[in-house]
Amino acid sequence: MRRVCAVLVVAVAVAAALSPRTWGKQTRLVYGFAGVKQLHYAANLIALDRLRDRGYETVPVFLPRPELAAQALIRGEVDLARLDPITASTAVARGARLVMLAALGTSEWVLVTPKTITVPRQLARKRIAVHSLSSMSNTVVQYAIRKHGIVAPQVLVIPGSPARAQALLQGEIDATSLFLIDAIRLQMLAPDRFHVLIDFKDLPVVDAVVVTRRDWLAAHQLEAEDFLRVLLETHRRIAAGPEWTVTRTQALFPDQDATFVAAVVRAYVARGIWDPNGGIPGPATIQEMIRFLKSVEMVPATAPDVAEVYADLRPLRAVLSRIGRK
Repeated sequence: MRRVCAVLVVAVAVAAALSPRTWGKQTRLVYGFAGVKQLHYAANLIALDRLRDRGYETVPVFLPRPELAAQALIRGEVDLARLDPITASTAVARGARLVMLAALGTSEWVLVTPKTITVPRQLARKRIAVHSLSSMSNTVVQYAIRKHGIVAPQVLVIPGSPARAQALLQGEIDATSLFLIDAIRLQMLAPDRFHVLIDFKDLPVVDAVVVTRRDWLAAHQLEAEDFLRVLLETHRRIAAGPEWTVTRTQALFPDQDATFVAAVVRAYVARGIWDPNGGIPGPATIQEMIRFLKSVEMVPATAPDVAEVYADLRPLRAVLSRIGRK
C-alpha cells in the first residue's frame, strides 16, 4: 500500500512539474475569420493547413461581420480569430479580455479613382464610397480627406469591397477605398479607365491581427506559439518564391480565375503584405496604431494608450527567438 501511495505521490509531483507547454495540449483549434472566405485570406488559410502537419486539427469558421467574429471569440466559440485592429481595439477598450498576438498582414488598402482624377484635391464634393462608418475602409478615407485637404466630399456607405468596385465601374461613385485584390480585379476588367490614386501601405496601422482571449492564452501558450511559428514560416516560404503560393492558393480557390490569382499573389509578395516577422516589431507599433485610430475617431478617445492593454507579444518574441528575424 505504501508503495502504491509513493508511486501516486511521484506521479502527482511529475504532473505538477510539467509546464502548461506540455500538459493538456489542445490539438483542435477553431479559428474565426471576420468575413466570408476570400482571396486575401490565402496566407492565413495555407498556415492553418500546414498546422495540420504538426498534429493539429484546424477548423476555419467564416463569420459575415467583424463584430460577430469578436463575439464568437469572447464567448469561446473560437480559440483564435482574424480581426481588423479597429474591432479588436474597440472591444478591448470596452472591457473585453482579448489580446492581439501578431499582425497577419500590413495595410493592403488603396484609393481607386478614374484616371481622369489625377490629384486628391479633385475629389472635392465627389462621391467616395466606404464599407461602413466604423470600418478600416472609412478610416483610410478619412485619413486621406484630412491629409490632402479634400473639400466637402460625399462619403457614401456601400458594404463590401467588390460591391464598391462594381459601383465605381458603373460610374455610380467617383472614388472608393478597396483592398488591393479588388483594385487588381478592377484594373484587369478596365485597364484604361481606373488607377490607384492613393496607396495607404505606409499607414501606421496593420490590416489584420491575430486575436485570442487572455484566459485561453494563459492556458495554451504552446498552441499560440505553434500557430505563430507556422504562420511566420508560411510567410517566409511565400516570400521565397510566389509560384508555390500561387499553386496553393489556386487549390484553395478553384473557382477563381487562375490568371487573377497569380496576379494577386505576386502583388502581395512584391508589396510585402505577409510580413515574415509578425508585423508588430514591439509595443511602440501598437501605441502608434492606437494614437492613429484615435486621431481618425475610430477608437474612443478615452481608450487606454498602453500597448500591453491591447497586445501580448511574448509568444511572438519566443517564436522569433527560435527562428530568427528576416
